[in-house]
Amino acid sequence: MKVSGCVFDFGGVMTTATMPDRVRAHVGELGVSWEVLVEGFARYRRLMDGGFITMVEMYSLIWADAGIKIDPAAERRLVEEDMSSFVYRSEATLEFMRSLKAEGFAVGILTNMAPCFVPLFREHFGDFIDLADAMVISGQERMFKPQRRIYDLLRERIGLPAGELCFFDDSEANCEGARAAGWRAIRFTGVDEAARAFREIAAG
Repeated sequence: MKVSGCVFDFGGVMTTATMPDRVRAHVGELGVSWEVLVEGFARYRRLMDGGFITMVEMYSLIWADAGIKIDPAAERRLVEEDMSSFVYRSEATLEFMRSLKAEGFAVGILTNMAPCFVPLFREHFGDFIDLADAMVISGQERMFKPQRRIYDLLRERIGLPAGELCFFDDSEANCEGARAAGWRAIRFTGVDEAARAFREIAAG
């Protein structure tokens, strides 16, 4: 089956980083092991992305699980650093999206994104958004990848059969979710690699 639509994740695909070094450094300044955050994100980040808890609530749960008390001012700074970590644009991805659009492919955006990030997304990534024929933001729909229904919602909005959609995401789990929904999927490790993989799929 031909590929007619290309769907892009946000963090790690449209951005050059999802958690810049300064966030990791700030955690170190707090005297907290980075592994505490990694484990906490694994438990709670998707709930935040789905709009079920706020970022402050997520961090509170992480500290509680680890038995850590954090100074409120330090926590506010960490939240600010986390918020700002999603404005590092990948211009190479933007050009890739533009080239696909110019070739006649439909373009979609499917992202796990908490409601608090959406204003920043719209402010800093308007040119990416303008390319999209359909978009699903998890926090606005109270669902998240890799749940099957979020892929089905994007498919309905873009108006193409599942087998004609190709998904780019830096998370293999999210790629597997797309494949389970009948899509093609490419784990995104960089624009050049993604473009080569896509051309092979599109040609086949």
